Amino acid sequence: MATVTAIGISTFWFSLTWRYDFDLADEGYYWYGAQRVLQGEVPLRDFMSYDIGRYYWTAAFMRLMGDDGLFAARLSAVVYQTLGTLLGVFTCLLALQREGAVRWLFALLSAFILTIWAIPYYKAYDHATSIIIVAMLVLMLKSAKPATWLFAGICLGIAAVMGRNHGVYGAVAFILVVSALLVQMPSRRALAGLCGYFVLGVLIGFSPTLIMMLATDGFTAAFIDSIARMFKHGATNIPLPVPWPWSVQREGLGVFWTSVTILTGIGFVFLLAFPLIGILALAFRRFDMNSDGRKVLFATVAATIPYAHYSFSRPDLTHLSLGIFPALIGLMAAGGLMRGSRPLALVVSLLAVSLLALSGSNAYLAHNLIKMDHVKTDVAGEQLWISRGLSERLQLITRELQELTGPSGKFLALPNMPSIHAIFRVKMPIWETYSLFPRDRGFEIAEIRRLESSLPELVLLSDHALDGNPDFRYSRMHPLTYAWLISRYRPSDGNPELEDLNLKVYLLDRSSQ
Repeated sequence: MATVTAIGISTFWFSLTWRYDFDLADEGYYWYGAQRVLQGEVPLRDFMSYDIGRYYWTAAFMRLMGDDGLFAARLSAVVYQTLGTLLGVFTCLLALQREGAVRWLFALLSAFILTIWAIPYYKAYDHATSIIIVAMLVLMLKSAKPATWLFAGICLGIAAVMGRNHGVYGAVAFILVVSALLVQMPSRRALAGLCGYFVLGVLIGFSPTLIMMLATDGFTAAFIDSIARMFKHGATNIPLPVPWPWSVQREGLGVFWTSVTILTGIGFVFLLAFPLIGILALAFRRFDMNSDGRKVLFATVAATIPYAHYSFSRPDLTHLSLGIFPALIGLMAAGGLMRGSRPLALVVSLLAVSLLALSGSNAYLAHNLIKMDHVKTDVAGEQLWISRGLSERLQLITRELQELTGPSGKFLALPNMPSIHAIFRVKMPIWETYSLFPRDRGFEIAEIRRLESSLPELVLLSDHALDGNPDFRYSRMHPLTYAWLISRYRPSDGNPELEDLNLKVYLLDRSSQ
């Protein structure tokens, strides 16, 4: 049942939505990276990236399909997300105490809810991996067999290959589950033995990264350096104020956007309230976890606690979606424990609220429900429906690059437009594919040396203030690189339309060589 509904809903939703929306920044960070892996490059070592899992998964799909374009990138992501949806629906059904048509309808609606929350598509690896963590915890609570705990550890190891943050979140949830089992299990020695099997499983699941550290020159140093840089910056994202529902500024928003903003804020309240209410509900039953429903509830509470950090690291709707899946599954599982028609009433209500909350961010819903202005645009050979503003921006950039790049076709788009390189299949001459944080002198000097060894004909620069903060302009975050660029390149006489979009074109000044 879970398999049929997950595959059916995922296929249906993908067929409707895959041609909608495009992102110059984060989407390119994923798509460009997969293309470079196809060319034999190594994530983290040869280019700035997430952890290796999603790139090799996507590159494998691209290789099989003979296509390194957007369709292959999006299809590979939805296949992984389908796996997560399947596990999520199966977990929800463990708690449902009904059979027949009610069970099928509950599964169908649960699959739909989990599918529509997977936005944007290129973050499917994070959405689905959080669900895998929940399934892992349920397995541990359901069985005290060594083979089960070994497999659970393998799941956590694979999660860490997809993203080290998932490894950390899963480890925190594991500790919470083990802490609860310490109280319930008659033998602590037996539990210690199971933990040993779990750790062994983690090493097995994480082995692709470990093997690369041993066998791939330079990867170990790059992997360690990426962790050190994360601690140096003290954050994984640039923070934003939390959009609490009571702090919404309603003036000028209108009824629809006010509702969306309030629902987003309620989502963050839900992330904090769900673990607290869940713990109180379990405490009322003296943490009796003899039923599958209570096991699922505890597993989702244990996973929601660390995953809330992911959402609050940059509290917007996109990041809410990255951390909300354990809580969504927990809420639906709690509904499954109810009697009568309440389980269906809960998932129908949750679906309605979700559609409203997401209708401004999901391009398919925005275009078809609230009639936002999207136009059909050619993006790397695919006809996509994207916002009119992005379409105009993309067409201007494409025209400028086609007219001004020399025979080499080399260019560099800064600071956060790796999608342009993916569209043109042109390698970036620097390591930092996405500039988000200030860099030290040593890092900038290394990047300048890379540029000197492979001079691009043209540099496309947007020196905008990220989140409206002047300190996050590229010229301030990378002063040495910016000074080098100004000394080696001359501003193009240019396109005033590009400058209106805060984009400036610089051409290589051969007289400075």
